[in-house]
Amino acid sequence: MAKRCIGIEIDSCHLRAVQMARIGQRFRIEKVFCSQTRRSTDSIRDILRSLTSRHGFDRRADVAISIPHNAVFFRDLQLDSPDPEQIHKHDSRLLEHNFPIQTDDIIAQVYAYRQLADEKCSVLIAAIARESLKGKLDLLADVKMRPKIVDSAIFAIHSTIALNHPEIVAETAVIAYVDESYLTLALTQNGEILLVRNIPIVPRSDTPDLALAQIGEVISREAQITWRRVLPTENKGESQIYLVAPASISAGLKAMLEENLRCQTVVVDPCAKIKRPIRCKADWQICVAEGLALRALAPEKTTGVNFLNACNAQTEAPFSYKKEIAICATLCAAIAVFLVVGLFLRRSYLEADYTNLKDQITGLFQRTLPGEKNIVSPVAQLQQKLDSVRKDYRRFASFGPTRLTPLQVLYTVSTNTPPQANIEIQDLLIAADSVRLTGTCNSFESVYEYRRVLAKTLSFALVDVKDVQKEPKSGAVRFTVLVSAASTEQG
Repeated sequence: MAKRCIGIEIDSCHLRAVQMARIGQRFRIEKVFCSQTRRSTDSIRDILRSLTSRHGFDRRADVAISIPHNAVFFRDLQLDSPDPEQIHKHDSRLLEHNFPIQTDDIIAQVYAYRQLADEKCSVLIAAIARESLKGKLDLLADVKMRPKIVDSAIFAIHSTIALNHPEIVAETAVIAYVDESYLTLALTQNGEILLVRNIPIVPRSDTPDLALAQIGEVISREAQITWRRVLPTENKGESQIYLVAPASISAGLKAMLEENLRCQTVVVDPCAKIKRPIRCKADWQICVAEGLALRALAPEKTTGVNFLNACNAQTEAPFSYKKEIAICATLCAAIAVFLVVGLFLRRSYLEADYTNLKDQITGLFQRTLPGEKNIVSPVAQLQQKLDSVRKDYRRFASFGPTRLTPLQVLYTVSTNTPPQANIEIQDLLIAADSVRLTGTCNSFESVYEYRRVLAKTLSFALVDVKDVQKEPKSGAVRFTVLVSAASTEQG
């Protein structure tokens, strides 16, 4: 199954796109598109939309784009430590004075580093402004494209050369990319770029031959400077120069560089090892777009940076133990404050409820005992009054919890008094478990008959007659009857 990717180069004057496919280890250019964007009426959004709607580019293919030369900055920094992790962690102190971008706006990524002789290391860093990346992403979002890779043009060109001229991987070489306004030089060694320089080109003559001579002079001079900045030895012709330039000047520049630098110059062919349809025009213009597509299709054979990943990595805040501890301490302090405030609020609510309940008790006490003026402990005083009332009730209510009430006793005594005995009860004493009756009757037989009647009553357990005497004057018999009350459970 073929895997496809569209490489898109967008600069101030041109938009170039290449759709490539990979099947196994074979690569093929399927579509090529080049258009100028110099006129004010040229809409980049409309051109991007036309790639899929009019020119047949695959909507489902991955997309890789480049950042223009003037928006990418390269720095070769020397560090005391051979570990470049401090750059990967975006140490602002190392980036602050090395790029013409505000520190907070820098998106930087380490491309490669090399060990130096004095236990130091040299690190090549590529950086862009966040606004530059955002502008490109917003532009593609408007046309429903989401890039997988956002790279620099020089790394894309290096990928194109590595696939079509693989000998560059095993040698030291200089890549010279010439467009209408910029010269980009890159020094490579063993397949890695060690240094990149962007140099504006402003020809001092309108004559083509003089302009070509000026460009050749600039390339020759800057190539020597680039070489001496990185490698300790002089360039004695062992290395090569890979030239990417317009076809109109590439042949003249090749001859001029070989004469000035005395080294072989190779004009890059973007289709030397890659197949393409006959109708597709493949020249130096597609080197960047082709390299971008190769970056996504052959990551194991190409190298470069991806500012999209760098931006995502910088968006995620780095883990900091001090920051996390400070956050935890702040949260703990906030919880403690809330707990203390909650306890005070709870206490306030309870105190208010207690005061309200106390007022209700006092009001109930005053309504229940309006005559009590000395209020010390309403609950205790109400309990004492209740106990006193309960005691009085028990005294008049019954002999005990299971005994007869006084009314029941009176009823029993009155209903069981024989009317013919002329018995008159003069005194009735009801105690806790007994009743004492004192009265008179007309004979002794009436007294004992009355005793038998009471004894038969189930309400009484024991009936005894005491002090039976006959009064001399009246002739009435006085008696005392002691009665023990029976339990209602027995009845």
